[in-house]
Amino acid sequence: MSVSNQETHPAAGNYQMACGGCHGMDGLGLAAQAPPLRQSEWVTGSLDRLIRIVLQGAQGPIHVRGKRYAVPEILAEMPPLSALDNAMLASILTYIRQSWWHEASAITPGDVGLIRQATHPRQTPWTESELNLIP
Repeated sequence: MSVSNQETHPAAGNYQMACGGCHGMDGLGLAAQAPPLRQSEWVTGSLDRLIRIVLQGAQGPIHVRGKRYAVPEILAEMPPLSALDNAMLASILTYIRQSWWHEASAITPGDVGLIRQATHPRQTPWTESELNLIP
């Protein structure tokens, strides 16, 4: 998806509402808020990891493109977005996986549902070390 088409993409508004306030509409992250999503291995890599991050959140330092992000450069925790339904989460995640010159595969509501069911009892945000154990 070209950068110019991002604003008209059906999920752009959902991304802006749920993610843009911290990660920025351009995906570059905002100072003292969140790391970048643009060209992030967390976005374009394992969908199982990415879905877990949005369902239960993430905490602690995290590396993006070899750079360590930690407090005070970012917030201590990304809150979970599990209140959003599977279809909305899938559309947002597909949007970030295919925006900013990313060419990663789409995520379906079924993908989100499977991970939601598998991780349902978890109440704590994921750490980078935990996420790195997930293929």
